[in-house]
Amino acid sequence: MINEFKKKGYLIIKNFYNKKVILNIKKDIFQLSYQLYKKHNRNEKLLNFNSDNFDYYLLKAKKKNISEITRSIYDVCKKITGFYEIMGNRKALNLSKKLLGSKKIAILSRGFGMRIDYPGDTYWKARMHQDYSGQLGSPNGLVMYTPLRKVTQALGPVKLYEKSHNQGMYPTIVDMVKVKQKKTYDPYHIKDEKRIIKNFKKSYLKIDETDLGIFDFMLLHESSFNKSNKIRWSLVHRIFDYSHTQSIKQNYIGGIMEGNVFNLEDHYKSK
Repeated sequence: MINEFKKKGYLIIKNFYNKKVILNIKKDIFQLSYQLYKKHNRNEKLLNFNSDNFDYYLLKAKKKNISEITRSIYDVCKKITGFYEIMGNRKALNLSKKLLGSKKIAILSRGFGMRIDYPGDTYWKARMHQDYSGQLGSPNGLVMYTPLRKVTQALGPVKLYEKSHNQGMYPTIVDMVKVKQKKTYDPYHIKDEKRIIKNFKKSYLKIDETDLGIFDFMLLHESSFNKSNKIRWSLVHRIFDYSHTQSIKQNYIGGIMEGNVFNLEDHYKSK
């Protein structure tokens, strides 16, 4: 697995997490979103929970454009205890040490959360990027990813560009035009990305809800378009090697969520 990861820049492990942990996270999302939805609809009856309808009330709020709920649930998900069970999973932490080649690992405190990709949404769709430029911590880092429902092609799986992690940091430019046009929230994108990706094989992260996907901080990736009628939920957290020279140089700081902006000139061209 270590050799595969180093070669491709990503790894998929089937049935890594306990199904009960994932189910409990879904139950919490179901209850929390119902409580928020009920504030706006007092007569709303609580449905019987099942593994597939856990996001029923959030999807309903999205369709009715109740922004208070859609904004709140994103932050609420970070408070769910099951998320901390995922991040503190001993097997995953031990595996991370082997993949990073270091026992000195840490979790980016502002680098974890739930990606919520709604059907048909393009505004919040992640543009092509490397996680390190937005997250910092250390160039030697990992993205730990598991979905809350099976990711099909229709659901919009993450696109991964195999072996792109071996080239170090790619020039990142700021484009405010699309932000001002409200076509995207993200002004950052890879310079000459269409030319760059021709060099790499494209793979899709189609995994199930107990599977673990891991990819290198330097791996180029982006969101696909969700053309289904369901939400793509992704539990994401980041682990980094704090013994790395660059990590020490910048005092272990995190990225944009901590108010720190990546500058290519301050970093190594490769790991």
